[in-house]
Amino acid sequence: MYVCVIFFFSNINLLLYLKKMAIGNSPLFKRRLSRLIKSKKSRGKSGKKTNKKSVPRVPRKYKGEPPQHHSDLFTDENPHKTVHGLRFRNSRDARQSISRLRNLYKQHKITFAHMRQIGNTMEQRSRFHAHPTEGIKEGNKEWKKFNRSFKKSGKN
Repeated sequence: MYVCVIFFFSNINLLLYLKKMAIGNSPLFKRRLSRLIKSKKSRGKSGKKTNKKSVPRVPRKYKGEPPQHHSDLFTDENPHKTVHGLRFRNSRDARQSISRLRNLYKQHKITFAHMRQIGNTMEQRSRFHAHPTEGIKEGNKEWKKFNRSFKKSGKN
């Protein structure tokens, strides 16, 4: 009888039903139930997590400003996930950085999305550099080629 009833409940209703039936009295069960209830409350109608505070991001005004108040190409908002040693000084450095990035992705140390975000950031940094040299412009071309390699071509 319980098996038939289970199929008609959603995850949260099922857990509440099991708790009512005194099946879920363990601390682990209660912890999982509370986490599930919290995650359901924080999600919108589409099922994706919603941000209640959607403040537009602005560039940093001063050095000690907290990261949630600015958006800048050279700020390190999440230092433990930073990939060090990426360069755009010249074409060779950019190619070495790109190969390093691809290797990190192949070794499962960064995700595909993270790799794309890093590539996009490096392209923007080289594009809007304060003193662009010929080498920096060549490095920008390499990063641009790397970023365009992810786009689908129109020819099939």
